[in-house]
Order: sequence, then structure tokens, then C-alpha cells
Amino acid sequence: MIFSKLREHSFWLLDRFKSRKIKNHYEEITFINENFNSETAQEQRKQHLNNILNHAVYTTPFYKKFEHFKDLNDFPVIRKTLIQKNYGDFESLPYRDKPKFKVATSGSTGIPFFLFQDNNKKKRNTADTLYFLNKANFKIGEKLYDLEVWRGINMNSPIKSWMQNLKYIDITRFSEEQVKNFLTTLKKNKKPQHLIGFVSAYESICKYLNKTESKPLNVNVRSIIAISEYLTSYVKSSMQKYFQIPVVSRYSNEELGILAQQLPVMDRTEFKINWASYHIEVLDMNEDVPAKPGELGRIVVTDFFNYCMPIIRYDTGDVARFSENDIDGTGAPYFDRLEGRKMDLVYDTKGKLISSFIVYTKFHKYYELLKQYQFVQLNKKEYLIKLNIQDYFDFEKELIEDIKIDFGEDATVTIEYVNEIPAISSGKRKKVVNLYSPS
Repeated sequence: MIFSKLREHSFWLLDRFKSRKIKNHYEEITFINENFNSETAQEQRKQHLNNILNHAVYTTPFYKKFEHFKDLNDFPVIRKTLIQKNYGDFESLPYRDKPKFKVATSGSTGIPFFLFQDNNKKKRNTADTLYFLNKANFKIGEKLYDLEVWRGINMNSPIKSWMQNLKYIDITRFSEEQVKNFLTTLKKNKKPQHLIGFVSAYESICKYLNKTESKPLNVNVRSIIAISEYLTSYVKSSMQKYFQIPVVSRYSNEELGILAQQLPVMDRTEFKINWASYHIEVLDMNEDVPAKPGELGRIVVTDFFNYCMPIIRYDTGDVARFSENDIDGTGAPYFDRLEGRKMDLVYDTKGKLISSFIVYTKFHKYYELLKQYQFVQLNKKEYLIKLNIQDYFDFEKELIEDIKIDFGEDATVTIEYVNEIPAISSGKRKKVVNLYSPS
């Protein structure tokens, strides 16, 4: 505990020497997100939005044509491909020679995409991270294990990692032996510790604990955050069973930062939105107008703080549904449903959109028999199921019939047995793939 406190004090002391830049961001993020409906918070958000819009139209070639805008709706909805094709036009001219930081993501298609962030945006992201870690019960200086596919990219130096009490766990080949060793490490450490990582890593842990008929673990894990992949009910409930604490899903991406996160309450699935750093819209699937109440729509984000490359009305490729109910006393709108990538949603044989969550439920009862699976929509009525099995699988007929219940009795469902589900360039394995687009 002494070293944890020392790390915390050292962090804020260093920030104080640098004019409290992270602390100032942190305090504002906390105030806006915890007092969303207050006049002061709304005025701060309005000012941030006006500042970035004016900065964009006067300093970037792409947005210059919108200099006579009246409000945010006068700006177009943009997508990753548009930025890629017109990269230089999105750069702010005054920032071209200033220090900047490259952020990159492969996306679920594997196509490389990167942009730059300025120094202030990077500090804002740091403050956002601290705020949402704190909301999940993490305190600066405590042990944090990061379970991802690590290949030396976006990793801190060994010294910085030690100072942050951060340990990288590479899950590229997260075998049963590696899971066992990791759990042993958790059991030996009696101090507060925290987990953040890919859902697939947690799934491997759950399957190992199920296989070994484990009882709830006697470990001092205070928080578990799931990132990058859809948090299935199996993983959420199993992790909560073994670790005896809520598991929260975080919604974020490399090009923007943390957009939303679930509350650390058992069996709650709503996402608290980061209104302090972004303006978020949920638009109709086919038109750039607000989605109807109660309907899923495309998540479109305006970043308040990236002055190096202003990102205005950016279609993330994800879908969600707004709710106006008050989940935490702040009165802020939140996501009561958040699906994965729009491109990972699939359709039944009549062309009706099917939630990826329905696909996951089809495999829930077979988790103990499977190492990996992938559901692929090939065309309007053809579906392919790839199975990487443990030993045997005698439920082909039942699985196919179950798929047809939601996708249509006229669906053609094929099962293919494979030795491995290939990972995309980020190291993630997509469980739902859509190769079909209705006209």
C-alpha cells in the first residue's frame, strides 16, 4: 500500500510541476459527467463544441467550406475512408509543425488507419482514462494487469510501466498453462489489483475455471474492465461468479478515446457516456437524421479536443440506442444497448437486421465443447459456422435448427470444422462476420 500511495503522489506531483494539465482536465471531466444537467456543465460543453467547430473551419482545408455554419448539423457525417482519401485536408495548418502523437488502428477490416493527436488531446485522454478507471474502483498506483495481444506496439517502457504498476499480459496464445500461471500470480498478490483486457482473454480464464470445477477465487481483484470485444453474458456472469465483483465493458477506440463505460453494478448493462470530452449522436441506419426513439442507430462522434486533426461527426461504425432514464443521478442520456460493429450485424433471410447478441446466445450452451467459433453470413440466405472444437461435437443438427429459429427456416446453414479461427491484424478474432450487404 505504501508503494501504491507513493506512485499516486508522484504522479500528481509531476503533473503539478507541469501546470496541473492532467488534473485540470480530470476535474472538469468529473464535474461535467457528474453534473450533466447543470447550467455550468452545459455551458462548458457548448463552449468546447463551438471552439472545435470554429477551429476546424478556419484552419483545415476540408472544413473551410463550412465556415458559415449555424450549428453542428451543417457539418457532414464523415467516415474513416473519407479521412484516408483526404488525409492532408483534415490536418490543422497551425498544428502541422507542432508536436503530435500518432494513433493507429487496424479496425475490424484489417485496413490500417491512423491519425494524429496534439499534446492537449493526449492529456485529455489520460484524464478520461483515470476518470473511468476510478469509476470502476481503480486507484492510481494499484496493480493493473492489461491482457491483450502485445507485440511491442503502444507499450510503455519498462521503467514507465513499473512506475505505473502496470503489467502487460500477452494473450496471443493464452493456453491453459498460461491461464493457470496468471491465476497463481493473482492469488499470491494480497494487495489490491485490477484487470483490463480483451473479452477473449476472460473467456479463456472462465473456460479453464469451469473445466477445473473451480470455486470462487480468493483473490484481491477490485475491478475488471472488458475492452475491444463484445462482452457476452457467459463471460460477464462467469467472471462475476469466480471473482465476486461486477465486470464492466468499456466502449472506446484508438482514434478517439474512451466514449462510454458500464457502471460497476452487478447485472447492470447500461453505458455511461463520456459527455465531457465528446458530443455523441445516434443517427438513423440509412439517413443522417436522429434515430427514432427506442431504435438502434449509428454512433456519430464529435471530438472536443483534437485540434491537430479535428474530427467532427465521425461515424464510428458502431450502433447503439439512447435512453433518457436517469441511471446514476446525473440526468445524462446513456446507452441502454450497444452493439458491436455495424458491419458485424447480420440479417435474417427476409433482410431483417439481427443483433449480434442473438448469435452469441446460440453458442452459449456449447462453450465447454468449443475452443473457438465464428458465424459468417455469406449471402442473403447462406450462413457458415466455423467450429474449433475441444474433442467432439455431436450437436450439429440442434445448432442448425436453433440458428434457423431466428434467421429463417429457409436458411442454408453449413458447419465447417477448423483448427484455428484466424485473427485480424489487431490480434482479435471476430466471432460474427457479415459478407453480405442487402441492396
